[in-house]
Amino acid sequence: MLAFPASTWKGRHGHNTRIHVSGFEFELGCVFVPAASCISDDNQSAEMTECLKQMNGMPPLVQECTIPCREDCTFTPWSKFTPCSKNCEATQIRRRQLTGKSKKREKCQDAALYPLVEMEPCPCDAFMSHPYGNWSACILPESKRDPQRGGLWGQGADKECGEGVRFRAIACSDKNGRPVDPSFCNSSGYIQEECVIPCPFDCKLSDWSSWGACSSSCGIGVRIRSKWLKEKPYSGGRPCPKLDLKNQVK
Repeated sequence: MLAFPASTWKGRHGHNTRIHVSGFEFELGCVFVPAASCISDDNQSAEMTECLKQMNGMPPLVQECTIPCREDCTFTPWSKFTPCSKNCEATQIRRRQLTGKSKKREKCQDAALYPLVEMEPCPCDAFMSHPYGNWSACILPESKRDPQRGGLWGQGADKECGEGVRFRAIACSDKNGRPVDPSFCNSSGYIQEECVIPCPFDCKLSDWSSWGACSSSCGIGVRIRSKWLKEKPYSGGRPCPKLDLKNQVK
């Protein structure tokens, strides 16, 4: 195997390029040029063409660099950005500090020109929440449990009814549809809504009507009174009796 060795950088013409104008020194920057050679696995010199075949071209031969001027402000390297929270509105922060004589230079302490803190928005993945599964049964709070006794329910069993709450699971997924923790969707993992368990309602009949006129003007006859249906039963209420007429012989 053939490979380039680690490149050694040197300044163009062996020194930094500078220019003097009216007694002030300005940095034009520098360009480093690597000295590249081709060697084999046994550290012997090899033809450059052999390396070029394997490397698909020469390594970079020019790299920009900066040498601070005497009056430049100097800093420590930027710290790593702080971790991001799961909130899409969060920001991450990194810091640096002045070093050496820069700590005492007034211009270096100008945060507008030389900020020591940088903030940027945290990357935000798109998370989506959607209902999952069916609603639970309606759950009644203790204070809203209304025992219904009497009628057909008077055989020892209590019937619970009234207003309650039911629940449904919420699934949270990323932009690729993979499930993630519900906290990424700012969700508790479920939604709830009010519900009602209807109370049993018995059949309701009207009161007896007045007696009708006698069917005979003299002697024995019949007169009639009746009831009629006012409301049908529902939710397991007592059913209606068979509706008929009540006769009276007189």
